[in-house]
Amino acid sequence: MPDRFGGLNPVASGDECLQTYATRYKAGVWKLYDDTCHAAPTYKELCGRSSMSSWMNSASMAGFSSGFSSKQRLLDKDEYWVAFPEFAHCGTADKLTCTVPKP
Repeated sequence: MPDRFGGLNPVASGDECLQTYATRYKAGVWKLYDDTCHAAPTYKELCGRSSMSSWMNSASMAGFSSGFSSKQRLLDKDEYWVAFPEFAHCGTADKLTCTVPKP
């Protein structure tokens, strides 16, 4: 999220991030790949942005109860920050390498 919205990245928009897509590698394991629909990464990007299928998006949020939004008082189009320490080990020395096991 750009710092102008309270995020940790000093970017103007997500277009400045490393573009990836997520897919299920095997049961309980996700893998990120370079998204070739966007310009090739320089691996000097300050942030990452990933797309995923509708099924993956729904499955990733399945652990949250339907009351999550109301408990957090989130309204439609409210922005919020989600941290994923599971991705801290991901490297981009010369290519994206990241496999994230289910906790």
